[in-house]
Amino acid sequence: MSSEPLTEPVPAGPAPAAPSPGPLSPAENRRVRLLTVGAVALVSLIAFESLAVSTVMPAVAAALDGLPLYALGFGATVATSVVGMAVCGAWADARGPRRPILAAVALFTAGLLLAGLAPTMTVFVAARALQGLGGGMLIVALYAMLGTSVPEPARPRVLAAFSAAWVVPGLVGPSLAGLMLHLWGWRSVFLLVPAVAIPGAVLTLVTVRDRAPDDDPTQGGPADGDRGGPPRRSAGVGRRIALATVAGTGATVLQLAGSRDSAPWRAGAVLALVVVLAAAVRMLPAGTFRLVRGVPSVVALRGLIAAGFAAGETFVPLVLVREHGWSPTRAGLALTVGAVTWAAFSFRQGRVPEVDRRYGFARTGSVSVAIGLVVALTCALPGAPGWLAVLAWAFAGAGMGLAYASTSLLTLHLAAPERRGEASADLTTSEALTTAVALAAAGAVFAALLPRGLGPDDPAGPAPYLAAFGVAVVVGLGSVVAARRLRTPSAPQR
Repeated sequence: MSSEPLTEPVPAGPAPAAPSPGPLSPAENRRVRLLTVGAVALVSLIAFESLAVSTVMPAVAAALDGLPLYALGFGATVATSVVGMAVCGAWADARGPRRPILAAVALFTAGLLLAGLAPTMTVFVAARALQGLGGGMLIVALYAMLGTSVPEPARPRVLAAFSAAWVVPGLVGPSLAGLMLHLWGWRSVFLLVPAVAIPGAVLTLVTVRDRAPDDDPTQGGPADGDRGGPPRRSAGVGRRIALATVAGTGATVLQLAGSRDSAPWRAGAVLALVVVLAAAVRMLPAGTFRLVRGVPSVVALRGLIAAGFAAGETFVPLVLVREHGWSPTRAGLALTVGAVTWAAFSFRQGRVPEVDRRYGFARTGSVSVAIGLVVALTCALPGAPGWLAVLAWAFAGAGMGLAYASTSLLTLHLAAPERRGEASADLTTSEALTTAVALAAAGAVFAALLPRGLGPDDPAGPAPYLAAFGVAVVVGLGSVVAARRLRTPSAPQR
């Protein structure tokens, strides 16, 4: 890990030095601790759902005869999350994060229940799309909550706690999901998870603030017109929501078209990709696609590193179950190892207070994820041992622990107070759109190379998996390039 000091971005023109924040009062410490407990419970819900679904998805695809739609079961969630992120970013900036959190938990829970009751793979995919809508809203709302409810000195610790919330689900989630699959079937994984949301949502909602004290006129802070910045209700909110709807719809069509092997669907996939890219150019910060130093390259890095990781993680349990003969519980071991190393390295970066160290963490993390993806690809080669996937995901998880939290902190640090919701939406929109495209590409090559007449439990051979992991490797290498652009930012900050 590089320890070379990096230059913090400095806006053009002279600026007064920011006052050093003092220690939190006992009452404020208590409130932040309670809020952290509630938010961590909600993150744990997302963590368990993600790991558990990845573990049982091979069984879902077999039970509903939906292997060609396997990647769509993941991609639909990502695609619809784009709409949720944009809506929640605007909503949180205008009204604060409390109501968006409540709506997000309700939608996410409804999607879980519908997935657990799905009679066909098509209904299951639709339920996953509803989960994505609520999940996208929840992610942005929790990041916006950091800006309104958590003082800046405590934010690294709270974000580290968010990542640590993956530890218990990472340790027991795959094994518990495998046990539930064995005892009660795969539907139980979806129908029992929502119980975690209720206490977490209640505790979060009673402690979260819709505005920070220094930003709230009722507590002596400046009114909207006295901040020297744009008002909370942006004139571009409607345009952003419309663009997000177009992008989310395009990403959903791209996912669906990627699972169909016919000329009309291939043409539809090309058109959908053009729509997604056109919307992304207008939604993301200027210069994101050119990796302009500063905020644009941070946003681009987040999208690429998350997309590479997600594309690889989608196929790790499947190749272990169908090609190496592992049980779903045993195959979940790779996800467990990845979750633990993610949390451990996120905790490591959370103990470093200097913001400028985040650039080095992000670069090191991107290289570690790329190494993990290359090793994961080798486990699909004929004769390769399955344990390579476990080793691969240890590297990939460690890299995500360093880079994921670092990009979040850099974005919050660089964003103006009244734009934290929008900046969080930029970050997570980049993640969602890039992941949707990567999953669509991986799913398309995987489905195209599946042998004809393949039975529910028949091995597919190495070709589909090598192609799918190849997509993940290419995206992961792109994140390494983006991370190298983080040094000495020069672009104007948002």
